[in-house]
Amino acid sequence: MINITNLLNLDMVKILKNILIFLTLHLLIISNVFSQDMTTLLRNQQLTVFDIGIFRLKEDLKSTYPAIKKHKDIPYEDIYIDVVSSFWKNTVDLIVSIPVNKNLKEENYMSDSFKCRNIFNSVRDHLLRNENLSNYRFTMATSYLTSIFSTPSNWPRWRYDQSALEELVNLVKLEVILRPTTELAFKENVNPVSCKGGLETENEEIIISMKYN
Repeated sequence: MINITNLLNLDMVKILKNILIFLTLHLLIISNVFSQDMTTLLRNQQLTVFDIGIFRLKEDLKSTYPAIKKHKDIPYEDIYIDVVSSFWKNTVDLIVSIPVNKNLKEENYMSDSFKCRNIFNSVRDHLLRNENLSNYRFTMATSYLTSIFSTPSNWPRWRYDQSALEELVNLVKLEVILRPTTELAFKENVNPVSCKGGLETENEEIIISMKYN
């Protein structure tokens, strides 16, 4: 005589197996769909010319280390290099901050400003090194920045617009900062020295900022 209990148990096992198979297939389908959706999502993300330009500027600025080292022999990791953009201020600042262990006092104004300006010029010259040196600095700066904020498939029409080019060079500023090491800051109670200007700025127009206690 067939045991009804055993038959019921067998049926329950089959049902559970079918449920597990269904759930597994369902999870695989969901995972595959999610993966496809994520791929589509990532591919559809817009990377603007501005984003590309900021990335290029950062990489170019990092490559200026050999030019900086000629003036201040210091390990790369001790130098702060970055490109900071502000939507509200409508600015793009190229920052090179270098630690120094002496000077930065009022009596050192001439030597500090001279060193800061020299590093500024070396960094700028490195950035513009591939431009036609026979051109005016403004032309070199606009040529460089136009290529930075362009792509081969989208060469901008505004490169022929003088007002647009002026706005472009005014947008990007380079700032070199000579900052005291922690030891010097505590020992002498001194502040950083900075020099700032555009890539087109003439030497005598570079702004030197110094604060003495």
